[in-house]
Amino acid sequence: MEPTTSGEFPRTLLLATDLSCRCDRALDRAVGLARAWGARLIAATVIEPDPGEFMERDRPTRMTKAERARRTLESYLGDTDLPVEIMVATGEPAAELLSISESRGCDFLVTGIARNDTLGSLLLGGTAKRLISNATVPALIVQERAAGIYRNIVVAAGRTDVAQAAILASARLFPEARITLLHARDAPVAAGIAPDSGNSEDQALADTMRADISADPRIGAELGARLEVVVAAGSIESLIGEFTEDHAADLTIVASRGRGAIFEALVGSTEHKLLDSHSGDLLIVRSGRN
Repeated sequence: MEPTTSGEFPRTLLLATDLSCRCDRALDRAVGLARAWGARLIAATVIEPDPGEFMERDRPTRMTKAERARRTLESYLGDTDLPVEIMVATGEPAAELLSISESRGCDFLVTGIARNDTLGSLLLGGTAKRLISNATVPALIVQERAAGIYRNIVVAAGRTDVAQAAILASARLFPEARITLLHARDAPVAAGIAPDSGNSEDQALADTMRADISADPRIGAELGARLEVVVAAGSIESLIGEFTEDHAADLTIVASRGRGAIFEALVGSTEHKLLDSHSGDLLIVRSGRN
């Protein structure tokens, strides 16, 4: 990615990696974003305590788990032309990563999901939930290979004020991207159906939402011109996957104020986990704790 010249970008990115076979996807994306934004990059991994290391501390030739993890991360970053600070912590993954993020002043988190292995199940469960619940900065979960900057973004937000904040964040981070706001309205009978752009009620609500959002002076004519609003009947967790695939979105941004319905759809009950089913890159933006 070439450096971008407009907007106020994150200054310090934290790459949280498990060093698994698919961690290169998050690594490549983090490097690309750091380069595009002119940001500092910190790469961190967390290992479990090894009681055996204490018992064998007198063996000078034995490499510790932390040393092996650092060497592995250095090898993965060997071809990177950016300066990267490497950190290896020991303990509970979510707690250590949150501590690093806070202590190093990180304002953007990048991580990945490795499916069908031990750490993958942890990320899909407790670790991801704790990270998302407690992180105070945007968190990007990478699943796809990096293919340039994000250019086709879908934003999912339930309230107009949250949608405005998410759209502004999208435009600030990715100033060249096309942005589509997906709003899921309550419709018990129609729950689970695919978006229907021909529904006059949905279209009227979409037009009203677009007018309200465009009235915000922060939006501006240029951003308004590349903004589309789509309203569909059903729950967000039943709509967003198919919608993003049909619209070839390369990034989905999930925005919620506090522990709202969308936040609960993301990390709430087992059957409503977008992390469990979403197939593309996902950026979680929290716009408050209300």
